[in-house]
Amino acid sequence: MSGSNRPELDQSHTGAKGESFFANHFIEQRIYIAQPLYDLWGSDFVVEWEGDLRRVNVKTMIWDGGKNKGYKVNTSRTCKSNESGRRLYSDTEISYFGVVNLYYKRIWMLPLEATTRRTGLLYKGPMEKRHFITKRAFDWDRYRIK
Repeated sequence: MSGSNRPELDQSHTGAKGESFFANHFIEQRIYIAQPLYDLWGSDFVVEWEGDLRRVNVKTMIWDGGKNKGYKVNTSRTCKSNESGRRLYSDTEISYFGVVNLYYKRIWMLPLEATTRRTGLLYKGPMEKRHFITKRAFDWDRYRIK
């Protein structure tokens, strides 16, 4: 899949579309979802999930047409106080990542512990070649909800 057949959207717009798609899924399923008034704590939504209220940060996949030729998602956040400029989320901020792929219309609920020590993940959908490096492969099917 080349990136040329996808609309060129800036990251903020793509993220907003992903959050809307995520929220609409829970509303359609009649599952409790709420959005914090301010973006101060790292969570985009609070969702009733597995019998409890969970803090969720929604991440929208973007196409990586480089050597990976798949969809990538960052599981870290911007942090100006360290050398890399990135840091992993902590369990005091979120319980889950709600990962959205707008092209395939899919959603995953990834527990924070499933992403331990990963600053990003790669997804290859049904239309991309499926060549994985075993140590980096992630079991997406296990967490797919839509």
